[in-house]
Formats: sequence, C-alpha cells, structure tokens
Amino acid sequence: MDLAGFWALIERSAQETADPVERGDWLAEALTGLTDEELIDFQDHLDAQMDRVGSWSMWHAASLIQDGCSDDGFSGFRAWLVGLGPVVVDGVADDPDGLADQPEVQRLAGRHPRTWAEAEWPYWEELEFVAVHEYERRHGGCASIHHALTSRLTTAEPVPQPVEEGRWDHHDLAESRRRLPRLAAMFPQAGPSQATAEAAQASLMQAQERLERQLAGSGRTLAEFFRGMPPRTP
Repeated sequence: MDLAGFWALIERSAQETADPVERGDWLAEALTGLTDEELIDFQDHLDAQMDRVGSWSMWHAASLIQDGCSDDGFSGFRAWLVGLGPVVVDGVADDPDGLADQPEVQRLAGRHPRTWAEAEWPYWEELEFVAVHEYERRHGGCASIHHALTSRLTTAEPVPQPVEEGRWDHHDLAESRRRLPRLAAMFPQAGPSQATAEAAQASLMQAQERLERQLAGSGRTLAEFFRGMPPRTP
C-alpha cells in the first residue's frame, strides 16, 4: 500500500460517517481485506503522518484547544489530525496555529471542554489502534504490528519533520500568544493558571478591604493585626 492508498482509506472513512467510533468500525472492516503486508504498510504510513504533527508546538496547540493535554491525549490528538486528511496535515504540520482555520476547531472555541459532545473531541483513539487490533486478531494477542514493522525496512514515503522553535513553559501565556496567537485568542480558557490567579487575587483584595474596615473601629492597622498586636486602648 502506498501513501495514496492510505489516504484513500482515511478519506473514505470520513465520507461514510462523521462519528469517530463508527469511522473506526468502518476502517476495521476495511482492513480485514488487506494482506499482512498491506496492513503493515497502513500502520507504517499512519506512524509517519503522526510523526509529522508531533512537534512541541503542536502539543502546545493541543493543550490550548483542550485546556490541557497528556501524553496519551496528544497521541489521540495527532491521530485525529491525520483523520482530518492530507490537506490539513500538510497545512498545519509546520504551522500549528493554522488549526484556527479548521471548522472542527472553530466550533469548539468559546465553549468549555466539559460541554463538548464526545464526537466533537479532537481525539481519535480508534485510528491509533485499528491496524494493531487487526494484526492481533490474525496472529494472536501477543503479536505486535510494531515488531513486524521493525523487522523490515519502512515503505512509508520520507516526510519532512516538524519545525521546532524550542520548548517553552506552557503556563507562560505571553509566550503562547506570541507563538500561537490565533489559537490563544480563540481559547482563552487555555490559560487557567492566570485566570485562577487573577480571581484569587481579586478575592484576596476584597477580603483585605473587609478586614481593614472591621479593624478601623479598634484603631489597629492591618500590619498590626497580622503581627498579633492587641487593640489600642483609648
């Protein structure tokens, strides 16, 4: 199976259904008609395309969109990206901020992830494992398609590796806005640490003002209160 054949299966599954589980079921059925070599080719191409969108910048884009992203979550996110097709992968591999143009991302903006329907999540675990499970079905649960891949030369076409700008602290919102400006603007909830800090600061200021008003009658200052000094006597 060449790369065009791989993409043909991915795109055909999207034509069949938009539901990720049903797409996975369709692919699982389609893979039963492949030879072992074709099945291994499918996994080989999948791994190569997921590698293309495996940069640190892409991980941070996933974290912005999803309000956080684990290692497993990023793997499913990359599979989801591959599921969007070759045009999307080509367009965002070196420009993760370009995800802001994708309708599948745009419809998530302004909504907390807790409100997303399961089918909306940018995560496609079924694609990650569809060939793995088919290989195990044929050769037993201990058989590994990845071991089969390492025992032969890759047939996947060489693909450019993602451009890296270097890592940055994913809590640094200013840096996020600089590197991924469009996604950072679309998903402001992706900065929960700042929002939480600002809310806590506002709450602390209000509490301080209330305490100062209460202490005013006793003649004590806020500093004296925290030092444990007794109220002043007239």
